[in-house]
Amino acid sequence: MAEKKKRKGRRAYLNDFHVGLNGEYTYTGPVYRYEGELPYPQALKRLRLLVAAMCLAMIGAGVVPAPSMVGFGNFYVVSFFMIELVGVALSTWSAYRLISGCENLRAYVYEATVNKLPQRLEMTFFFAAACVVVNVVYLCLNGFGGKVILSLLLIVVHIGVGAAAQVLRRTLTLMRWNTGREEELPEHEE
Repeated sequence: MAEKKKRKGRRAYLNDFHVGLNGEYTYTGPVYRYEGELPYPQALKRLRLLVAAMCLAMIGAGVVPAPSMVGFGNFYVVSFFMIELVGVALSTWSAYRLISGCENLRAYVYEATVNKLPQRLEMTFFFAAACVVVNVVYLCLNGFGGKVILSLLLIVVHIGVGAAAQVLRRTLTLMRWNTGREEELPEHEE
């Protein structure tokens, strides 16, 4: 039988799957088991709430009809908003993969979620803060345009996105993972 070609790069994780005698693929790579301070169900609940808060705040930032978000002459505000939106989308996708996983994460899922999510949340926080700054700059240059409450609400919503991202990043630091093979990891008490 021919030797299976080792993959490199993005698809290197496929080297950890092997065909059994019955023709089914089995994963034989490293597995990471959750061993954080909080019990796993509580940690998941906290993650879900924070991701939902971040997404709802981002939706709120998109629907508030503040003068800085509508009309012309606001390209610098909208461009930072779009990058913040990308940061929230990437963070949400990584968090979804982490949440939909279980206490035992395969190595490639761990790399795509636990390792990348803090950087994505930092990006989200940075651009949420940048959105607050450019909105203040817009207000200094153009005024409130008769919509004081909406303009201030938009700034508060961007602060909410940044705060949720920062708290979520700190929550991830409390989540500890132990590595090993699936058969080597001790059984987890319920």
